[in-house]
Amino acid sequence: MGKKIFIDSSKLLPSYVPQELPYRESALNELEKSFAESVREGGYRVHQIIGDVGTGKTATMLRFAQNVVSKKKELDIRYAYINPRQHGSSRLMIFRQLAYQLAPESYSTSLSAEELLLETLRALEKNERLGILLFDEIDFALKRSKEPIVYNLTRLNESMPSGRIMIPVVIISSRSLKFRDELDRAELSSLGNRITIFEHYTPKQVFDIVLKRAEESIRPSAYDEKIIKYIADISSQPPVYGDIRYALDILLNAGMLAESQGSDRITVEHIRKVVSITSPSITQEDLTLLDKGLKIALLSVARALKADGEPYTSLDRIVEMQKEVCKEINVSEYELKDFIRFLQELEDRGLIEVKGVAKIGISGAPVQNLNDFLTYLIKRLDVNGEQNG
Repeated sequence: MGKKIFIDSSKLLPSYVPQELPYRESALNELEKSFAESVREGGYRVHQIIGDVGTGKTATMLRFAQNVVSKKKELDIRYAYINPRQHGSSRLMIFRQLAYQLAPESYSTSLSAEELLLETLRALEKNERLGILLFDEIDFALKRSKEPIVYNLTRLNESMPSGRIMIPVVIISSRSLKFRDELDRAELSSLGNRITIFEHYTPKQVFDIVLKRAEESIRPSAYDEKIIKYIADISSQPPVYGDIRYALDILLNAGMLAESQGSDRITVEHIRKVVSITSPSITQEDLTLLDKGLKIALLSVARALKADGEPYTSLDRIVEMQKEVCKEINVSEYELKDFIRFLQELEDRGLIEVKGVAKIGISGAPVQNLNDFLTYLIKRLDVNGEQNG
């Protein structure tokens, strides 16, 4: 039985939204001010938050919405958080989520995208309820869909016959501004120019953020600032450049490793081991967003690579391994076309790399410690339910 390292390990998971967001306070204040002005003026505003992976975009969006809901108690406010990786990229899937989260009484699988939007807005007006839309990773959605998603998201309120503004603030995030190059003039016009750039966190900022999260999640005697600084140094180097997700992933996995070994504290060696068997390209958040089909596909790739002992494997080997995985968990094998679609989705997400049907590998897998990396990845992938850890 391992000794207890954590007070609350969930505080290190990507789903946790801290009450305070160091170095993102000015963006939060600006969003809250914009919401108040929109409500007062009866208008609506579109904000764009641009930043690389792990710069705090999602946490800032969610903290803003949660702050508004808690502070404006005199108003009935709900927010919808939509991520196309998780919820789908088509207008129908997006508007279903919008309805389900803002006005569940209007939700129906029999309605078209346009009908869903109209019914959602009508329900908001009928109940005197305001909505906030948080749309994460618009760049991913645009790669997956040819529909005019940006135009639709930025002109939601125009579907309202009465002309009332029921969704006063829309926030869109992207990893870069390049997505704007794909938009036509009408979409760019409706998107506007309220842009906030989130730069990479500096080593000191990573240290401060990870230390604060450690204070919430780990027993004081189980870590020291030297450990946090080591994590900050590692996660501030190329290719991650201050990715907070990766830094917190290292701390979480180092803590779990320490517990499993019966240690009463996290050491530098625990961190070194975790860094050698994990990859910044596959974080806990990435695994959390995988549905069962994608988990099975990724697990099949990992097992095929582990069995071959090579950094790359073939499609035939992966399909063969998929049959074994499905048999183990007592589910039907996927048709080849569906399984290939899963692999394409994993490639789109940057989790695997495909250099041909005979050369498929896992993105960022450390060649020197490939076996340990794959063993640990397989352990984290629980295709019967949630990920381990």
